[in-house]
Amino acid sequence: MTTHLRRLTIPGQDPAALARFWGRVLLRPVINGSDGLHLQMVEGNEPQALYFTQAPPQSVPHGGPFLSVGALCGTLTAEVERLTSLGAALVHDSPGDLRSVMMTDPAGHRFMVELSDEELIDNELGCESRMTPGCRSK
Repeated sequence: MTTHLRRLTIPGQDPAALARFWGRVLLRPVINGSDGLHLQMVEGNEPQALYFTQAPPQSVPHGGPFLSVGALCGTLTAEVERLTSLGAALVHDSPGDLRSVMMTDPAGHRFMVELSDEELIDNELGCESRMTPGCRSK
């Protein structure tokens, strides 16, 4: 028998607002299913869904696992600006060779924002600025 990851559950004081935030971040609709609010991830992607549940009032979500996200194209700076406009907060970044930043969602859960796929490919190939097919900076 093989075990696989079915979902990641993210507790928060306002699960609906948290679900809307992550829905906008990941461009996925929020589904109100029989077992709660969730975002259905792309088929074959693990975890298959992100679930949002009510957290106890004393819960402070600063430790434990966290998500890492990255845009397909564009820049890390542009993605951080987009996420900040959606309600995320910057925790810290690394000066110099900036490859990722730590942010928090509106409920205080930490998550990492990494270089975009486009930037990773550019770094790998030693390119200064190359557009990935289908990507356009906005």
